[in-house]
Order: sequence, then structure tokens, then C-alpha cells
Amino acid sequence: MSKVRILSADVINRIAAGEVVERPASVVKELVENSLDAGAGRIECLVEKGGRELIEVSDDGQGMDPEDLAVAVRRHATSKISEAEDLAAIATLGFRGEALSSIAAVSRLRLVSRPRGASSGYWLEVEGGRVTGSGEIGAPPGSQVRVADLFFNTPARRKFLRTVATEMGHVQGWLQRLALARPRVHLVLRHGRRTVLDIAPAGDFTQRVAAVLGRQVFEHLYPVQAQGEGMTVNGLVGDPYETRSGARDIHFVVNGRYVRDRLLQQAVVQSARSVLPGGRLPVAVLVLQMEPHLVDVNVHPQKTEVRFLSPAAVRQLVQGALAAHWAAAPWLPGTRRYRLAAAATPAPAAAGGAVSDHRSGYRHGGHPQAPPRPPVAAPLTGEVPPPAPAATAAAAAPASTAGEMGQSLSLNQWHLAGVLWRTYLLLTSADRLVVVDQHAAAERITFEKLRRQADGNRVAVQRLLVPVQVELDERLYQRAQEQSRQLAELGFELEPFGAHTVNVTGIPALLGDCRVRQLLRDTLEELEELAPGASWRQARDSVLGRMACHASVRAGQELAEPQVRALLEQLEQVDHGGTCPHGRPVLVEFTRQQVGGWFGRS
Repeated sequence: MSKVRILSADVINRIAAGEVVERPASVVKELVENSLDAGAGRIECLVEKGGRELIEVSDDGQGMDPEDLAVAVRRHATSKISEAEDLAAIATLGFRGEALSSIAAVSRLRLVSRPRGASSGYWLEVEGGRVTGSGEIGAPPGSQVRVADLFFNTPARRKFLRTVATEMGHVQGWLQRLALARPRVHLVLRHGRRTVLDIAPAGDFTQRVAAVLGRQVFEHLYPVQAQGEGMTVNGLVGDPYETRSGARDIHFVVNGRYVRDRLLQQAVVQSARSVLPGGRLPVAVLVLQMEPHLVDVNVHPQKTEVRFLSPAAVRQLVQGALAAHWAAAPWLPGTRRYRLAAAATPAPAAAGGAVSDHRSGYRHGGHPQAPPRPPVAAPLTGEVPPPAPAATAAAAAPASTAGEMGQSLSLNQWHLAGVLWRTYLLLTSADRLVVVDQHAAAERITFEKLRRQADGNRVAVQRLLVPVQVELDERLYQRAQEQSRQLAELGFELEPFGAHTVNVTGIPALLGDCRVRQLLRDTLEELEELAPGASWRQARDSVLGRMACHASVRAGQELAEPQVRALLEQLEQVDHGGTCPHGRPVLVEFTRQQVGGWFGRS
């Protein structure tokens, strides 16, 4: 009997669904993109139980007649392209013809559509990939797609969905990304009876960014632009005072399509490496426009990735724009602050990212009213010199890390020889050289103090004289509500303050000199990324490690000699195990013989 066989249509459809429909947010993305391609000016999304039970997307686009409606749910059915040559100049978000058929294969789908100018609408129902009914119906112009019981016939996929808050966070995230790509479209998101987002049409791109990312973030953004052969980049990039621990708030739009691209992301990461503290990334929204033949969007079933014809040219363009941004340092006192176009009235406020007055807080001429913030720590320069050619690999390697050292760092035994590049503390004895990473050491000290307090059931709290308001998206706002007990144990005191905003009234006392908004966001991000089923003790230590970074001495931060000695004395008193909470070495040790070997001495 033959071992090779043709798969059934049902299996083929479910495989395709697995490529396109990852979670409820994937459904929202595909349906909203279809609405955008249909010329909709207003799109409303209704979600129940994070999308598990219901996803409904309604628009005022051009609609479909009954013939198109029947074909639309079949595989590879699309109105966007007709010839192979069309793939070289794609100008629409959808074109593969897989979205509706894939969604219909794993849900109970109902389509209602009325073409513009038609006297009535039409409906079609599909369950698990099979059409179960159709007919005529009264309906407003446009289309409505109702997706119920997602993954009802693929329980293995359904059980991998996360909590309602997590899935809803992904839904909101995708809708906000699409909002960045299409500023003139009105987008509404409701979760049950609650309005999560209401993003009104924006007069320009900057107003849309302010509405989506929120006033607090927008005030830290500055314009960038550059032009290359056949391509341009425009956008907004943050300053060193509003950073993130990951790349979640680095956004790219290519020819009107929101994309995730490693090359573009790496360009941003590399540009910020010499400016921002280690592990921190800027907020950025970059819009690239180029000739259609210079970019291939047909490389991923979900259409979230692209391939550039000249990746080196694209990377150079983006890095050049960002290099100019960091060099100009427009956030420093005396530089001109970018602001939104002077409109009669600002864009209406959006829930979760409200902007009541885009121009409040700035003097005439665009300078900040707030007192200037301290300058950013100077970037590190130089590297450890390589060993002389005569030295062997063994001679070049450190004799030990801190975890292997048998000697104490007691200042009675070690001499502080100096500080290298405002980052590494150099200690010497009669026959040893020890290099201490000041940031890693400070992180370990703070972490051990926090953990000791947490072991006593609660981290000590410092109450703030003036509460700090923090705007959060739906995902992090829900996380803050669901894990309020854990946050309290970690030393946070929070109060609800309107839609998607919390008042921070208390923070861990050991982290008193830190950026409160950044600290809270990073802590919530860490809580969300914890592995399901992990014990709270394990999870807590991971979060405390992230928190410790916020109050620690930075690489590149210049320390006076009393500060250096105080740091070393505290390091003596903690069980650091040779590494910081993230696994990086706190210190390394070289013998006198090894150092001599670098220079060819016996």
C-alpha cells in the first residue's frame, strides 16, 4: 500500500489555520486588515472572554455581494491580486486569500455584508469549514464578521490559550499597531460592555502616535527622518529617559503595513547600544516608504515579516537616521522640542492612551517647562587590550571568577588601584589582580537585600509624597489588577486612577532613587513572562532581579572613591555567588603570572 497520500480538505484547512490563526489576536488582525483593504473609515471590534467565546469585527467598507460572499470563505480566494506579476507590487494588506477560510475552519463563522448602494445585505454561516446556511438580510453598508467558539474543533489548540487578560492584551496590542499604520481610520475595541480603545481619526501621524502610546510616552519622543535611493524613513524615537527592557515598543510600518523585522530591530538596538544602559531599548515608531519592488511581503502566512531587496541599504538608512537622533540629543536643555502640529483641537482622547492636550507642558517655541534632567551617562569607550602574541590562551583566561576565589575582598587585603572606563574597579594584592563590574556588583547587592526582605513576607515600602500616575495598556493594566497581592509583597502600593491608569503611592524603599513608571512597567512585564506553573518563590526572585537593576550603579557612571569603597564593603557582606541576578560575572581574578604572560615575562 502506498505510504504517500493526498491530505483531505479538512486536514489541509486545519493545517492552514494553524499557520494563520495562532490566537484570538490573529483573528482580529486578519479581519481588521480586510476591513482596511475594503476602504473602511470606522472599524469596531467586540471581544468576549479574550476572544475565546466571540470576536466580532464590523466596518463601513465597500461590502460584498452574495456571489463574493460565498467565494470569500474558500481557500486562496482574494480580490487583491489575479496574476503572478501582481506579487511584485502588492499595495494591499491582504492578498493570500487564506484568512477567512482558515478562521472558518476552526470556528463558527457568520458573515453579514451589504455592498454600498445595495438595498439589502446577505449572510453566510460556516461551521468548522462547512457552509451551513446563507440568505438575504437587512444590514447597514459594510461588513460584519462574527467568529464564535474559536478552536472548538481543535481542543489541543484551545488549551494552549493563555488567560483572558493575556489574550486580551494581545488583541489590544495588534489593534494599536494597526492604528499606527493607518492614522485616519477610527478604531474601537470593546471587551464585553467595556470600551477598551476608542482611537479617533488623527489629523497627522504624530497625533495618532500620541493617542496610541499615551501622553506620558509621547512627551519623550522626537522626530527622525532620512532619505535614500527609492526609500525614506520618518518617525519618532524616544530619549534615554523613557526606555524599555525589551523590544515591545519598537514599531515598524513598511508601505502602510505593520511588520516585525529583525533587520530593522537590530538597527535600532545597535544604534542605542552606546547611548542607553545595557539591556535598555528606546521607544520608536518608524515608517518606511519604498518602491513596491524593493520589498517582498509574501514571505510569511501571517504577513508580519518582509524581505528587502537591499537589506544593507535599508539598515544603513535607518541607522543613519537614528545616529543623527542620538548625536543631536534634542532632549538636552536648549534644544528645540518637537511638538504636534498646531491644530484647533487635539485628537480625541483614547482609552488607555489618552491625550487631553498635546501641547500642554511646553512653552512657546517648544521648550520643556520641567527642569532639565541630568545628562545621560557618557558612553563607554575602549576595550580590554588583547594579550601579547606570545601569551597562550590559558594565560589570557582569568584565574577564577568570584565564585571560585578563596580570598575575601576585604579592603585590608586589597588595594584599590583605579577605575577603568568608569565601569570596572581594579583591585590588586601582592600576586593578584581583580576586576569588578560595578553595575553587576551593585545589582547583586540590591537583589540580596530585596530577597532578604521578601523572605520576611514583604519588601519595605517607601511612600511617595506625590503619587506617580502611570498609563498602562490593557495587558499590563489587567496584570496589575490580577496580581495586586504579589505586587504588594514586592513593595508596590497602587490605586486605580481612571481607565488604564494607576496611581503609584509606594515603591520598594531600596529603589527610592529610580524612575517609577519604568520600574512598574518592567515589573509587570516580568510578571507576565513567567512560565506557567512556576512557584511564586522562583517567580519572585526573577522579578526581584529585574527590579534590582533599577536602583543599581550603572556602567559608565562615575563614582567618587568613597562610593567605590562603600560598594566593595557591601559586596563583602552578601553571598553573591560570583554573578549578578542575570548571570553575568561580578568579578574576575588574574594571577601575577598571567599578567606577566601577556607581556612575555616568565
